Amino acid sequence: MTENTETFDPKAYRRALGGFATGVCVVTAHTKDGPLGITVNSFTSVSLDPPLVLWCMDIRSDRHDAFAGADRFAVHMLPVEDKEMSDRFAWGVARLSEDEFETANPEPPCLRNAVTRLDCDM
Repeated sequence: MTENTETFDPKAYRRALGGFATGVCVVTAHTKDGPLGITVNSFTSVSLDPPLVLWCMDIRSDRHDAFAGADRFAVHMLPVEDKEMSDRFAWGVARLSEDEFETANPEPPCLRNAVTRLDCDM
């Protein structure tokens, strides 16, 4: 892809990319700011041996430093009924409330309604 800065329309580009179906996950971590969540659509498996996953966050995100400083994180695949929770972590409040998760230190926060959860180390 080449970018012509005179004709490049960021909104049109975002709409175009929004038409590409991806898996949406919620990533959680214990941070210095408390237990946080963020919705990501940039999740992928990198390797089975060793087991490696990848998810990406813009360095300009207000949650970047908190997640970058965490030792562990969990990736949650939610049921379709939890769209509201996924939307909240994408656009709204990032802090988890106590009734949304369980934890056993040092494990990251575990969302109660997740269909699948991967506990990960950095």
